[in-house]
Amino acid sequence: MKRYLLPLYAATFLSSPIQAKEFTPSYTEWQRTAQNPLSPNFRLPFKYNFHGGAPAGEVHIGSFSPIMPIKFDSWNIINQLTLNIMGTPGDITGIKGLPEPYTGNGHGGSDGYAAGLADTDFTSYFSSMIGENLTYGFGPTFTFPTDQPTRELGSGMFSMGPALMLVYQPEHWTINLEVQQIWSVFGNHGRESVSQMIVQPSVYYNLPDGWYLLSDMQMVANWLSNSEQRWTVPIGAGVGKLFKIGKNAINSRLGGYYNPVTPDAGPTWSMNFSVEFIFGS
Repeated sequence: MKRYLLPLYAATFLSSPIQAKEFTPSYTEWQRTAQNPLSPNFRLPFKYNFHGGAPAGEVHIGSFSPIMPIKFDSWNIINQLTLNIMGTPGDITGIKGLPEPYTGNGHGGSDGYAAGLADTDFTSYFSSMIGENLTYGFGPTFTFPTDQPTRELGSGMFSMGPALMLVYQPEHWTINLEVQQIWSVFGNHGRESVSQMIVQPSVYYNLPDGWYLLSDMQMVANWLSNSEQRWTVPIGAGVGKLFKIGKNAINSRLGGYYNPVTPDAGPTWSMNFSVEFIFGS
């Protein structure tokens, strides 16, 4: 009888929790995931941007940008909603969400400074892969004028347009390119029309134990401004560290940038810090 029970004992042993080891991503695998905005992982990023050196003063922007993927067999839809909290004295441009200089009509303090909810962004990428290292995505992007239209915390216009992203990840590197273009559709008649392009090339070099170097430069073009006041072009770099927490991870990074090209009313430098919670797929 025992001879006939041996196959049953073997099957029970092989299927037991002792033998079933769960897969835990390595630092290298988490770095690839964290540096690829098109990876189908649910994320909760928190980011702070500081823009300094503008003639009118400083701009503070805090962003919360949950990324909500919808997974299919060979395609994914990567949805990102960005809520922005801004503080600015007005009369500043050259920043995403601030296409033209504008000063509100007294909703800020005595110096015109205002703070609160700025415009809200939503982008949806239809994404897939070519081979093992190249990911691409395309889709629409929208800007909703959730700020009061008479304040300087946004454009005062509902805008939309196309978005494109490419992510190439050879060994130890991640190279991204994201391009977005929006045009205003409707909004406050007292505000300027919007035609703004964001070009964001990013380069990451991965180091051991979750550390990495990065250069993540967000170039801005406001096409309705004259040619001498149109572009903001930064140069700079930063450092990041990824922490593994069980099946999940936390990605943190710090960067600083100087703007050799900026409008007269734009900032001359910026710094940013972000913390992102990434959940295993």
